[in-house]
Amino acid sequence: MAYDKNIPDVLQLLRLDLGNVDYTVPRDTTIARYTIVGDYFPRYCIADVADDADTMDIQGAIEETMHTILDYGGTPEDLRTAMGLVPEAEIDSDIIESGEYVPVDLGYCLDGQLTGFEVLPLDECDIKDVLNGHQIENVMTALNNLPVNLRLPAAKVLSQGGYTEWQAYQICKAFEVGVDADVIAERIANPVLNHAQMRELRRIAVHTDFADHDASPYKKDVFKTLSNGEYTAEHLHQARELMKTTAIHDIAFPRDWLKLDSRQMEVVRHSLKSDVPMDALEEYADGTYTADHMNVITMALTEGMEKPGIERLMNHDLSMEQVWGFYSAISGGRFTSEQLDVLCDPTKPAEVMNAMRTGMTYGLDTQTVTRFADGTFKPGQMETIYHAAADKKWVTDEILDVIADPRYSANQIGALHISAAQGATLDEIKREKEVMGMSMNLKDDAAKSGSVHEAAKESREASAQLGSESHGDKAVEREELE
Repeated sequence: MAYDKNIPDVLQLLRLDLGNVDYTVPRDTTIARYTIVGDYFPRYCIADVADDADTMDIQGAIEETMHTILDYGGTPEDLRTAMGLVPEAEIDSDIIESGEYVPVDLGYCLDGQLTGFEVLPLDECDIKDVLNGHQIENVMTALNNLPVNLRLPAAKVLSQGGYTEWQAYQICKAFEVGVDADVIAERIANPVLNHAQMRELRRIAVHTDFADHDASPYKKDVFKTLSNGEYTAEHLHQARELMKTTAIHDIAFPRDWLKLDSRQMEVVRHSLKSDVPMDALEEYADGTYTADHMNVITMALTEGMEKPGIERLMNHDLSMEQVWGFYSAISGGRFTSEQLDVLCDPTKPAEVMNAMRTGMTYGLDTQTVTRFADGTFKPGQMETIYHAAADKKWVTDEILDVIADPRYSANQIGALHISAAQGATLDEIKREKEVMGMSMNLKDDAAKSGSVHEAAKESREASAQLGSESHGDKAVEREELE
C-alpha cells in the first residue's frame, strides 16, 4: 500500500524517539488511523506495531499519544489537527448531555464517537517517505540533545529544511536557551542564514528584548529586518552590542543605525559609553562618515571639544589626514578662532596645513604664514622658512625675502638661515645664495649631507674660494700691465 500522506508529521517525529529505532527507522511503533462521527478528516495516533485493532485498548492508545505530544512540547493545536482532540468546553452541550463524545484526559475529548479504527502496516507509514536521511539526522540531533519538552518543537523546525549540521546545532541551541519557538521558526531558522548568523540572531534574542513575545511592533520589525540574511555575523554581533548599550543608557535604538557597517556601529557604541552629546552623535552617526572619521569626532567630543571645533571636523570633504590635522590644531587650544579659520582650510593638503601649524606655533602672524602657503613652496620648505622668519634677531624682512626662494631646497634655505644667524650680512647671504645657484655640485653635496649646517659651511667656503680666485686674477692682470 502507498504511504498515507495525511499522517501528521508530529506523530512521525515522535516515533523517532519512541521504542526501538534502528538506524532512524522506528521498529516498535506504527500509526493507527481512526474516524469520528461528524469529522470529515481521518485522525491518527501512535500504536505498538504488534497491536490489533480488534483487541487493543484504543482509548488507551489515544490517551498515551496525547500525553506524549504534550510531554514533548506539543501544542493544543497539535492535538486538534493530529488526533481530533478538543477541550471539553468547546463541545456542544447537547452532545455532552447525550454522551455522544469520548472523554480522554486533562479535559480533552473526541467530539464524537469513533466510527472506525485501523492499525497501519509499517510500509504505509514509513517516515523515509516524507523525510530524507539528512532531515532525519537533524531531527535526531534535537531528540538526542534537548530536554524532552523541547524536542518536538525543535524537530518540527528541523524537519522542514535542508539545514547543515552546524545550522541544526544553532537551531537546537536557540531552543535550549529559551528563545520563543515562533521566533526560531520564523526568524532564526531561515535557510538563507549561515550558522554564524543564526548564532548571532539567537544571542540578540537572548540578550535583548527585540524578539520577546511582548516586544513592541517596532522592535519585532527590527529583529525581522536583521534576520533577512543581508547582515553578516560580524554586523549582527555589533548590532547586538549596540542594542545592549542603548538599553543600558535608556536610549531608543534608531533603525537607521542598521545601515551602519560593523566598524561604524562599534564607534557609536563607544560614543554612547563615553556619554557624548546625543545631538552631535545623531549627526555623525548617519552613515555618511567613515568609521575612522567618526572615531576622531568621538575622541574630540570625549576630550571636551566644543561645538565650533566639532563643526570644523564634520566636513565630509576632508581626507583622513586633514581630519587628524584639524583635530591636532583644534584640540591643542593654542590657536585663536581666526588662526583656526586659516589652518582648517579643506582646500589645503594635510602636509601644508601641518607646516602652517608649525609656523603659527613659532609665533608667526597669519599674514606671514599664509604668504608662504599659496602652493609655491613645498611643506618642507615652508617649515624651514617659518623657522627662519621666527628668528627675528638675525633674519630681517629683507633677508627673509632673499632666502625664501622656491627654487632652493629646504636644506639650502636652512643653510642661508644659519649663515644669517651666524652674523652674515644681507650682501653676504645674497652672494652665498648666488653660489648655491651656480654650483650644481655644491647643490648635490648639500642635499647628500642632510645637514643644513654643513650646507651653510660649504657654501660659505665656496663663496670665499671664488672671491679669492677673483682677487688672484686681478693681481695677474696688474703684473702683465707693468
